[in-house]
Amino acid sequence: MKVTDAEMESDVSSAAPVRQHCHRTGVHCGSSAIRDLLEFHGVEMSEAFCFGLGAGLGVTYVEIPGSATPFIVHVRSMGFEEKVFHTLSVPFAWSSYPDKGAATNDLHQALRDGVPALLLTDIYHLPYFGSKTHFPGHAIVAWQLDEARDEVLVSDTERPGLIPVPATNLADARFSGSPPFIHYGNLFAPQSLKVEVSAERVGGAIIDNARALANGGPYSGLAALDTWIASLPQWQANDNWRWLLRFAYQVIEKRGTGGGGFRTMYAEFLLEAGEMLPAVRAAKLVELMQRSAAAWSGLAALLKMASESDLFPIREIEGAIRHVRTLESQYVHQVISRL
Repeated sequence: MKVTDAEMESDVSSAAPVRQHCHRTGVHCGSSAIRDLLEFHGVEMSEAFCFGLGAGLGVTYVEIPGSATPFIVHVRSMGFEEKVFHTLSVPFAWSSYPDKGAATNDLHQALRDGVPALLLTDIYHLPYFGSKTHFPGHAIVAWQLDEARDEVLVSDTERPGLIPVPATNLADARFSGSPPFIHYGNLFAPQSLKVEVSAERVGGAIIDNARALANGGPYSGLAALDTWIASLPQWQANDNWRWLLRFAYQVIEKRGTGGGGFRTMYAEFLLEAGEMLPAVRAAKLVELMQRSAAAWSGLAALLKMASESDLFPIREIEGAIRHVRTLESQYVHQVISRL
């Protein structure tokens, strides 16, 4: 929803069994899943607004030696789901488990009680993806249990309707020890929600996100871009460098980001936030974020083109990353100095 009032509160009980789901197709797994969960509990807001409340922008550089993707660049913040609920003043904690059996039992009981559950998964184990690459931290919502078929019906981002997943596959998907997204059956299934949205909280989320970008390092925030530039010779020397570039392109532009490394969706959030916070409009944050989104998309396009080339264009990639860093720095400075 567009939040235009100074403050909104909702306290809706969800004790009745789930007869329908609240899923609508979306762009990003976490923000669309949380939007669906909030709507089940009587709170409507746009996916972009959910993303912004979670201070979703990030840059994380990860090295996983010996894996199919030894160098990974993530462009979403860590702990996004927790931050959304914190901003909404919702008591939040992931339930985690020592083993798959305990995690499955807890989920199935919640579904028997008619309560949908937010889950973190690795898409490698979800049959409908058919992925050969591990990609953990993927948020979905479990809505119903089909005990006769031993399946759980889930919703997932851009896929309409509910998707049946064998319970054993879902149990495997809920556990991952691969950084940066590590989860041990993570589940959040509240019986009811009371949320608060105010201009102060929205502004705080914008400032916190900008500070996180400014103060991370060397593997998070804007400093992670410097680390990426410094490690480009290692990418070039890797026998599988074409796949590294292709995967980086996908992570920035395709894998649930809405384009531009999530910056396009964040600009939509800022547009909504400007209705509550005149300072957002005065500082021209939407325009700055749109420029950053275009720079990320340009970098992604270069990575895709390079993945289909015979030579690794190291100087061109370095220049594109530096361009992204310049525009992200301009946005961060404007937020910190004007809000």
